[in-house]
Amino acid sequence: MPVTDTRKDYEAILPKWQRLRDCFNGRDAIIAAGNKYVPDLPGVDLAGNKAYRERGSYYNAVGRTVQGMNGAIFQTAPEVELPATSDPLLDDITLTNVTFESFSTEVGKEIFITGRYGVLVDMPIQPPTGETQKPDVDMRPYCVGYRAEDIINWRTERRGGDEVLTMVVLKEDEEIVDPKDPYACVRVCQYRAVYLKGGVCVLQLYREKAGEVGVYEPYGAEVTLMRRGDALTFVPFIFIGAIKPTPEVEHPPLVDMADVNLGHWRNSVDHEYGLHLVALPTPWLAGRKGSSEGPMKIGPSVVWELELQGSAGMLEFSGQGLGAIVTAMGEKKKQMATLGARLLEDAPVTSETASAVKLRHSGETASLKTVAQSLEQGFTLMLQICVWWQTAGLAKPTDALVEVELNKEYLNIRATPQEIQVALTALQAGEMSFETWYSLLQKGGWSREGVTAEEERKAIDTAEASEDEPEIDPDLSPNEPPPPPPKKKVVRGSDGKVKYEISEE
Repeated sequence: MPVTDTRKDYEAILPKWQRLRDCFNGRDAIIAAGNKYVPDLPGVDLAGNKAYRERGSYYNAVGRTVQGMNGAIFQTAPEVELPATSDPLLDDITLTNVTFESFSTEVGKEIFITGRYGVLVDMPIQPPTGETQKPDVDMRPYCVGYRAEDIINWRTERRGGDEVLTMVVLKEDEEIVDPKDPYACVRVCQYRAVYLKGGVCVLQLYREKAGEVGVYEPYGAEVTLMRRGDALTFVPFIFIGAIKPTPEVEHPPLVDMADVNLGHWRNSVDHEYGLHLVALPTPWLAGRKGSSEGPMKIGPSVVWELELQGSAGMLEFSGQGLGAIVTAMGEKKKQMATLGARLLEDAPVTSETASAVKLRHSGETASLKTVAQSLEQGFTLMLQICVWWQTAGLAKPTDALVEVELNKEYLNIRATPQEIQVALTALQAGEMSFETWYSLLQKGGWSREGVTAEEERKAIDTAEASEDEPEIDPDLSPNEPPPPPPKKKVVRGSDGKVKYEISEE
């Protein structure tokens, strides 16, 4: 069995992934697909069909929905708890200066596109025997992400009641220096196989050369993945899906929208083509006087001479066919909105209550939360392996103290002044804690960003303490007592009343 072989369920789902990828990438990708999504016109040559498709206007519902849903989850940065010694992971999770926040956002985008992603946790490979390690190489775990289309094969086994990953094959696109030109680069297809052999995890690379795939051996035929002198006994690869982080292939969440989006595109191409043929008024005449050879000119300074019974006019389209296409396009927009494109919905003309908004988006919120929960689990497994790999004293990855939490509040409904007043009354009456009160302020957008309830309470205590302290002249030293008040001389009139005071300094 060659390393390039693919699983049957991979082959079955691949066309859906490709449709989703093309829809997300937009108009250029759709047009580049040729007659894959819009059939050729009969009797029209290649150039004519290309022009036929290029007249269409692509309404990228899939792309806008992916960006909107992913933005809802990552509108606030992920909250990550892990040992302080592993903080560098968050600053550069890939050893290519990509932060964990940027990496997680990219994973979320891929999950909404295809419903599947993979992450390989690895360590920099030690150099071959006789070579020294480069001083700028950071010898710590790092993560490499793989799109759904690049995870071409995998195998699992049931061991002790658990489904264990025993093999995965990853397709990679590598850029290397052209052997014929040191100033040029070429791209080669590479396959990375990671599998269990004799109870330990090994890695082997394959590369295409002259149309054939062979073993690529810069470090030997196989590399055993090691952790502190011991071989790994599991494959450090994590599958992340839209529902759960498992190798099982799931139905992509937006594939139905993509199919409707492509139908909308076909309607647009036909509509624009129809307008091209019939929308412009066309002059006609019957019974032209004189020669009928050669082109005729039209304009305010041109006179057409006609025979006695001749006539002329303008040919204009007056049918209902194009209107039917416009109606169909409008219906498809509504279908896409129903299938989850919240960003495509028209804003209500009248104001809505918070409960009405929640009810209108309840189905979509549930799917967003499902994706967020799956991402949390996948990121936690990924970081647990990283922390375990670099930390002594941990028996297994699950012993690593790691927790990842993503945003699950997607309906940014700010608290009204009336709701804040009710909560304040409960706080003053002792029926609500300050922490609960402050959490309501945070959700309602009334608090300072990034300030916890404990920090806010300290700020209040500090402000109250400063108000109780007497004012001190900043020009005085801390140990110097304030000067006595100036003496005053009172001047009285003949009637004994005080006329004015004179300060004696």
